[in-house]
Amino acid sequence: MSASPPQSVTAVRVGPVDTWRWLGPVLLVLAAATVLVGVVAGPVAVLRSGVIGLADTAITVAVVGPLLAVALWRRPGALRVVAVLAVLIACSRWAHGLPESFGTGLEWNWQGKTVELLWLVALFLALGPWAREEAGLGLGLRAGWRPAGWVVAGLFGGFALLTLWSLADAGTAPAPMDTERFLFDVGHPNLVEELLVRGAMLAVLDRACGTPWRFLGADVGWGLVLTSLWFGLWHGLVLTADGFVVDLVAVLSTGLVGLLLGWVRARSGSVWLAYAAHCAVEVGQDAGVMVWAVLGGNAPLG
Repeated sequence: MSASPPQSVTAVRVGPVDTWRWLGPVLLVLAAATVLVGVVAGPVAVLRSGVIGLADTAITVAVVGPLLAVALWRRPGALRVVAVLAVLIACSRWAHGLPESFGTGLEWNWQGKTVELLWLVALFLALGPWAREEAGLGLGLRAGWRPAGWVVAGLFGGFALLTLWSLADAGTAPAPMDTERFLFDVGHPNLVEELLVRGAMLAVLDRACGTPWRFLGADVGWGLVLTSLWFGLWHGLVLTADGFVVDLVAVLSTGLVGLLLGWVRARSGSVWLAYAAHCAVEVGQDAGVMVWAVLGGNAPLG
């Protein structure tokens, strides 16, 4: 990374650190979901999951705390930035940790990601201009976005071909792709993670810490480092009802993926291209499976 000249900001949009007006709609969504789940699962189960989610939030913030302190040292409003990040993480953990009460016959946890998507929508609607211009929800792409686009295309094509090659090499009988898994892969988890991590959290940190470094053509700062670390921790350092799960390989591997996704977001200025990159690996694998099924004379989805 090399230093780049400071960027001028022509208009500062009201963001989560500037006002708490977004918190009311967010808590309303979470409260409604909590009540609905509580009716089905019972208040004790909801309370238990909530305590675990809040404890997991505290652990995550504490682990990243020293690096966050360095990034925010002597910066105005540092404590408020930390508070906003902690609230965002806690909302995510609460939503995803609610006892699964709806869609229990499905293979994947659609309930948790749906609730998380709804509260994120409430956040972005409450802070529309900030969401479009700083969180990357606008439809425009930044000048020089094409290398990020080629990365997305390369990930998709590369993993599709690798999947085809591995299936052919193993001699696996062609089988259709599971429809639910395909829809889940292109939908909820990847979208929610990008909106939260590379959308809201990265925007908050970039506003607070600036983007003084130049990294492969993208203006980045502490926000890229911290969101990548958090992304890794959420996949490999998790407190559950069964205990504490630590997977350092997952922390490292998903942290590096987070770094790539954050670079795509910074280079393109769009959270949607980062979402496409996030989907590219899984959807590329799914596409390889579907092509293999078609080559064997089966329907691509089953």
